Amino acid sequence: MNMDYGDFFDNMIRCTRCILPETFPSIEFDEEGVCNYCREYVKIEVMGEEKLWEVLSRYVGKGEKYDCLVPISGGRDSAFTLHQIVRKYGMRTLTLTVDSGGITSEGYRNIEWAKEKLGVDHVWIKDESRIESSKRNMKLKLQAWLKKPSINTIVPVLNAGDKTMNLQIFKYASSHGIPLVLGGNNIGNSTFEQEHFKTGYMGVFPDERGLYSTLDRVRLLFLFAHEYLRNPHNFHWSILREYIEGLYVYFFESLSKPRDVATVGFYDYIYWNEEAVLSTIFKELDWKGAIDTTETWRVDDVFYPLIDYMYLRLVGFTEFDEHYSKLVREGQVSREEALTRCRSANAPRLPLLKRIIEEMEVKREEVDKVLDIYREKLLTKILKNKGRGSY
Repeated sequence: MNMDYGDFFDNMIRCTRCILPETFPSIEFDEEGVCNYCREYVKIEVMGEEKLWEVLSRYVGKGEKYDCLVPISGGRDSAFTLHQIVRKYGMRTLTLTVDSGGITSEGYRNIEWAKEKLGVDHVWIKDESRIESSKRNMKLKLQAWLKKPSINTIVPVLNAGDKTMNLQIFKYASSHGIPLVLGGNNIGNSTFEQEHFKTGYMGVFPDERGLYSTLDRVRLLFLFAHEYLRNPHNFHWSILREYIEGLYVYFFESLSKPRDVATVGFYDYIYWNEEAVLSTIFKELDWKGAIDTTETWRVDDVFYPLIDYMYLRLVGFTEFDEHYSKLVREGQVSREEALTRCRSANAPRLPLLKRIIEEMEVKREEVDKVLDIYREKLLTKILKNKGRGSY
């Protein structure tokens, strides 16, 4: 190690227009220090409110009791979507949460307050046996990862979200005569919250909506299979079965999706504006963030503090750097504000981090030691590919 990693990360080259750092996958800077992501960026366009009214009108009165189903996680985007569909568009709405064991206490609270404030019916889907199996597998996967770390598998190891979540939502809607499921992009987050770097170190990138081409999905299948096979500590039948189930849904969800249920991405029609989203949910739903962070994104997901911690120690940035870079490009925040907010957002959430690590039955010292050793190898490779020396 040529210098302390903290010093290196503090002094990394960053884009002079956004805040993406030199360790971001496939990043290049021109003579003015502007990155290729900024140079090639196309501003987000949405279909507009008029088109959304047109789509929603097709489903008014079509359901047995509800016009649509809006999933809610306790996060800011799903809360805003639910508020708008109920209050602004007047749809007969059922809201639903698939609890896969990764919702924070703040997430639970926000779900309860949203349904009470809006006066909507709410349904929980919770499979305790699936949750227990997922947590057992996560412990095994993390312990395997610590023996043979890879930046490409951080999310598959620690993302407890049930890969069949969307399919469960669709099937519930179908069985209860609800013709429409309405959520964010791809029935998930807004375009601003789609990350490129998590598969980018394998050379595969999604589009701005977080979607992969068929060819790239096939590439990811083989790349993740390679990652799985190169670590023999992963060889547990329960882990293999979980991955196979997830891959099947990932590739063939459209074949299993009920034909009588349509899906609409709310943020395909309505432009995501941070100020509008937060002011609405704070005022109208009494939505609250977490006490240990100034950030409002991901406060509903219990495992992301560890995921972000691992990325931060390995490459010096997290998903917040990419998120705020998009906000800069869209003119929602200045570069200076993005840097300030990102430093705060990236600060480790230590109490929650400690709890997660303890539940995974490992020690933080063990995690840090593995990250420190792997980081030197990883950064040497990243910087060498960019024509730089070791850090």
